[in-house]
Amino acid sequence: MKKDKDLRVGLISQAPFPIGNVSTMRYSSYMKTLANNGTYSYVLIYCPTRMAAHIKQASGTYDNIEFQYSTLITWKKYNLLNKVYYLFKGLFNSISYLNSKNLSTLILYGDNSFTVTLFYWLYTRLTKKRFIGDRSELPSKNERKSKSKMFIYGLKQKMFDGMIIMTKQLMKFYSQYSKRDDFLFFLPMTIDPTRFDGLQKEKQDKPYIAVVFGTHNRDGLLETLMSFDLYCKKGGQYDLWLIGDYENMPNKRELDVQYESSKNKERIHILGKLPNDSVPKVLYNASMLLTTPNLYVSGGFPTKLGEYMLSGVPIVATKVGELLDYIEPNVDMLMSNPKDYESISNNLLVLERDVSFAHKLSINARKKAQKVFCANSYIETLSSFLLE
Repeated sequence: MKKDKDLRVGLISQAPFPIGNVSTMRYSSYMKTLANNGTYSYVLIYCPTRMAAHIKQASGTYDNIEFQYSTLITWKKYNLLNKVYYLFKGLFNSISYLNSKNLSTLILYGDNSFTVTLFYWLYTRLTKKRFIGDRSELPSKNERKSKSKMFIYGLKQKMFDGMIIMTKQLMKFYSQYSKRDDFLFFLPMTIDPTRFDGLQKEKQDKPYIAVVFGTHNRDGLLETLMSFDLYCKKGGQYDLWLIGDYENMPNKRELDVQYESSKNKERIHILGKLPNDSVPKVLYNASMLLTTPNLYVSGGFPTKLGEYMLSGVPIVATKVGELLDYIEPNVDMLMSNPKDYESISNNLLVLERDVSFAHKLSINARKKAQKVFCANSYIETLSSFLLE
């Protein structure tokens, strides 16, 4: 792609940069691709966040993306007064930073407050910049149950000149906010194709199955534990490594009961929440990867599955959401229906005992991730959308 001198993209977010969470992974994947293809790319974090406690620099350049925190990186004292003060300080400071970059397009990532959305809408109207939203989830259940909250939510979406959307379900939902055919841009879940570069296999004392989960029930962690017990009962030899914030799981009591009563407790290792940049090494050195969600209530698509596929490690997953639009069972990975413990445990055994077949699946999955879940595959049309 030739450099488009007219396109200069800024992205506003609360999610930390350069190392952060799943949201950081989402937006940095396409911002990095834009930057590597010659487009000036700039990320601005407009308010302090506890998720950025590990960040040391308030500004700099990372992977060709220039970034700036417009106020404190993280909170020193977290209370309502400080929150309001630094929010408005960050918003007004951001104007001078943005003005100095001569941007053509401003992306507001994620679901922000009405105040923040209105603030940047007014800024883009006054400076004649294209204003784009990015949505990877539906509004929360709490919002969807309230007519007044959904009215305000709708007003926010109508402020955008266009929106970047992750799934077909979300495309259908957000299409209600504009009658224009070019209002929405479909950009599937994307990950950084270089995320596992430079890693080397390390010898493990015992092979393990790795599971990454978030603090919500849709990741099916209870189902993971139950399937693992059945796998062990059938003669499975691998341990189970759990990566995530186990202590803050909403169903922790139920998980604890399953864990404490397991005859395989000594083979279950709860690693806790790891820094985002530490996860690839754990995945890369696993013998298998497992994910057993029951549904995706958010309407999104699991970033971790794309990361799993990119790792080159064989996968067992459940058939939920729009996975089957991209994944071919028995070709890219082994798949089971949600809560089908018999099938999940059998699939784990197949991958353990047939290493050659497991390797073929992992190679296919990685090739697909590098094509389908790589932002570079969509860069021409994305650039055109951002510049319109």
